[in-house]
Amino acid sequence: MPTGLSGIFNNGVAGMLAFSEGMGALSDNISNQNTVGYKRVETLFSTLVGRTEMDGAISGAAATLRANNTQGVRPTTRQLVDVQGAVQITNRQYDLAISGKGMFVFGIADPDTGDINDFVYSRAGDMSPFVIGDDAFLANKNGHFLMAQEITAADLLTPTAPASTADLVPVQVSSQDVFPGLPTTEAELAAIIPAAGATSVGTPIFYIDANGIQQSLTLTFSNPVVNPGTDTTWDVSIIDSLGVTQPAFTTVAFDADGQLPAGSTLTVTDNGNTFTIDIEDVAMLGDAASTQTQAVQIGYSHDGLPAGAFEGLIFREDGVIYGRYTGGATQPLYRIPLATFGNPNALQAVAGNEYRVTTDDDGLGVPSSGEAEFELFGGDLAKLVLTAVETSNVDLADSFSQMIIVQRAYSSAATVVRTADEMSSTVRDLMR
Repeated sequence: MPTGLSGIFNNGVAGMLAFSEGMGALSDNISNQNTVGYKRVETLFSTLVGRTEMDGAISGAAATLRANNTQGVRPTTRQLVDVQGAVQITNRQYDLAISGKGMFVFGIADPDTGDINDFVYSRAGDMSPFVIGDDAFLANKNGHFLMAQEITAADLLTPTAPASTADLVPVQVSSQDVFPGLPTTEAELAAIIPAAGATSVGTPIFYIDANGIQQSLTLTFSNPVVNPGTDTTWDVSIIDSLGVTQPAFTTVAFDADGQLPAGSTLTVTDNGNTFTIDIEDVAMLGDAASTQTQAVQIGYSHDGLPAGAFEGLIFREDGVIYGRYTGGATQPLYRIPLATFGNPNALQAVAGNEYRVTTDDDGLGVPSSGEAEFELFGGDLAKLVLTAVETSNVDLADSFSQMIIVQRAYSSAATVVRTADEMSSTVRDLMR
């Protein structure tokens, strides 16, 4: 491959330019070694050929192309988005890290309307509340909102990934709706009431009404009817949530051992609220001449949750975000999706450790990332790590080693230019 004196200059200068770009990539990596979510870049080098021609001495199937005017080296910089960085625990409430493939989705809001008008993707999960007006949203350091699916408890049974970014909304960390409460439908009571000598005994119970308010009742056993050697029957009534004693609504019969039949229940109605109490563990024991007026309650529990105001968010490793409310209630509000790409290394890097989708719309065969596809956390693809961030994937020792290699290569290319200059001077001197 013959090369003229000008070609030597071209080769040397191309080498210096290529290696300076490689040094620039290394300096970016080193300066961002502590940047959360940063993905290192590397520079690849390939030969530049100015012209090719057919070797006229060879024909037919054995014909070859002969390269002329080699023009040096061309640098190509690529980012290693698909290389995992170390996960570092921070213990900050809103920090999240991805262990595995995929990226978070962030929405860019219109500053005038607050509407999401663009999307970017990132592995940087160091987030905090971002206040707009009276509301606060979970956002990254660039002020872009973390996007997620809105879900309900029913969606937990059949989790489905979003079809597109149109199914996503910003995660709000304030001003959520009040939890309306869940009414009690079932309860369990374990207690001991005295033997047949007592006239009336009571035990307190509680339930959540249809408005999410906790109500208290007194369950009263009274007016025993004794069948010696067989069973003892008690009337059951309640002192309702208004303090009014209601008429007896049912009877229960204890056997000779003071036990109720398996599966015994009471159906209690109070001010339009009805729930069922499992009383299988209520027993009649003690002195038949007792004058005790209170049952000994061993335990009582009920379902239902009281109404409450929003207090904050709770994150789960499967990407589900719960709302936490006064009164102890929680309910699912969002699910964080995992955005995946066919070629994540072809994403377009933008400021703030974020990336945009790239496509080969002009058909030139340029590598593209492809459109985002959405998956769910919790499978083999990726896991969500709570109160943690993913650090950069820069290997500092390797970066310094590469820096030495690139610096020597740059010096060699500079020597080529210097030698070509000396050769040019020799030719010039011959012409004098």
